[in-house]
Amino acid sequence: MADAALKSLHPFLQHNSTTLDNDTRIESYTHDHGDGVILCMVHGYPQSSYMFVVPALKDHYSLFVPELPNYGVSTTTRPWNKRDHGHLLLRALHATLKSGSTRQIIWCSHDRGARIGHRLLTSPSSLTQNIKAAIFMDIVPSLEQWRSFANPAASVAYFHWPFLARPDAPEMITSMGGAKYCRLIMERGKGQSSTGVESMQSDGAWEHYCAVFDTKAAIDGSCADYTDGAMPECDAQSGDQKEGKKVQVPLLVLYSEGSLARMHDVPKVWKDWATGELECVGVGEGHGHYFPESKPEFVVEQVKRWVAQVMKSSSL
Repeated sequence: MADAALKSLHPFLQHNSTTLDNDTRIESYTHDHGDGVILCMVHGYPQSSYMFVVPALKDHYSLFVPELPNYGVSTTTRPWNKRDHGHLLLRALHATLKSGSTRQIIWCSHDRGARIGHRLLTSPSSLTQNIKAAIFMDIVPSLEQWRSFANPAASVAYFHWPFLARPDAPEMITSMGGAKYCRLIMERGKGQSSTGVESMQSDGAWEHYCAVFDTKAAIDGSCADYTDGAMPECDAQSGDQKEGKKVQVPLLVLYSEGSLARMHDVPKVWKDWATGELECVGVGEGHGHYFPESKPEFVVEQVKRWVAQVMKSSSL
């Protein structure tokens, strides 16, 4: 399964390998209508672009589905920084889709991909000006997540946050085996829905993720992401709040009622971090952190509804 990719599931996708500044190669999959809104779909940990169920979206939007830098597929020599790595993804989008630099973008993301989106939208630049709305799946801001560790239950549930940020984490994961560790993380977040777990594991998805994360590149790169998500990102978000830098574009937050919502009042948290239109929708019925795969029909329905709502209100 190491050589499996999103295109192997969905042949209608175009595979792209985009070289940037001779130090970065972004792998991505696209389906381009040539105009109209672009869904930029960014995965999280410990997954890859393989997670997204794209057939139900391809007739409605142009799609850009990248692999996160240094998560085992895309590569860069640059230190992990959510703003910089987000810029790399946007530059690859601009290079691969027709008129990509001028078309409207909706940042549709899960887990670490949503955290990159959050950083981009609170640190705007010329590269982010076309992001007109966002969908974040199953996150609260990183600073809020770290604050929740005062609750012992949260510390246990999210043990990997401080662990992966340690400098010796890559060596320890390698000793255990990257594939074994990846499966452990997936098991912990799979939720209680038996049909959901079956959906998550379909098409050899877990085998694919485990194969990718059984590599030094993915282990080192993902740990570097969590290191950046500790002190550097928390310091940046603390500064954002003091300076009033919040998400200003329309934002839909989808969250797991049985996982994230057990530790956070998700709607209440996000009200303090967003000034634009905000809607928070819980995903119940026992679905866990990986609900984009365990309950994909619901996620697709919410994405379509939100994009239509945003397009109607802002004339995208």
